[in-house]
Amino acid sequence: MPTLRIGAHRGAMCHAPENTLAAFEKAIEMGAYRVEFDLRQSKDGHLVVIHDATVDRTSNGAGAVRDMTLEQLKGLKSGNQQIPTFAEAIELMQGRTRMLVELKDNDIAAQTVRQIEAAGVVDKCTLSSFDEDSLLEGRQLVPQLETAYFLVEPKPFDAAQICADFGAGLLIVWPQAATPEYLADARQNGLDIRCGFRDNLPYDEAYALFRHMADMGADEFSSGRPDWIARMIAAYQTDRGEQ
Repeated sequence: MPTLRIGAHRGAMCHAPENTLAAFEKAIEMGAYRVEFDLRQSKDGHLVVIHDATVDRTSNGAGAVRDMTLEQLKGLKSGNQQIPTFAEAIELMQGRTRMLVELKDNDIAAQTVRQIEAAGVVDKCTLSSFDEDSLLEGRQLVPQLETAYFLVEPKPFDAAQICADFGAGLLIVWPQAATPEYLADARQNGLDIRCGFRDNLPYDEAYALFRHMADMGADEFSSGRPDWIARMIAAYQTDRGEQ
């Protein structure tokens, strides 16, 4: 049985504003093994941590991230927090947790991996993107950087080929795309398997999903409630007589 790990999605986003230093700090306090967050680029070329293409949903401002300078973005509030830079996120998490860095813009792979390399955290970061060309670009520039492959809908899956093409070390799988065969293939090819589920589920439904995925071989679980993941891991181990 693989070690089960706590993941965080945009930090502990159910306990603090998403993709902020407060959310990352809270996730670390809750025992997160790996914290996921999103990157975009400002008008003046800075990498900033934000999910959406606009600031409208998550801040007190409005407009596209790409149309705003770092100074303008820093003038906004996400709850009681500022929008962090990538450098600030690294500084907070370095040496304390692994980082799952998702590229939301398709032209920032080179800048991102060079910044990871300059900060000395290549071995603590995993690069992810729904844009496979970005993954390939990042991997070519820094071959030792781990990448993550998304499996979000049912489709043919060949773990060996994915490892060869992308240098993947992590499979991010959504429950609707998971099969015992796919997860066994991933495990046999050395991939860690991370599964996330919606934060609006009640605990009992989330735990049933957790059990199902853990039984199939998932070993890392992502949520905006890392405290729930810790609780589920303890319950699962008890149910299996491991404690």
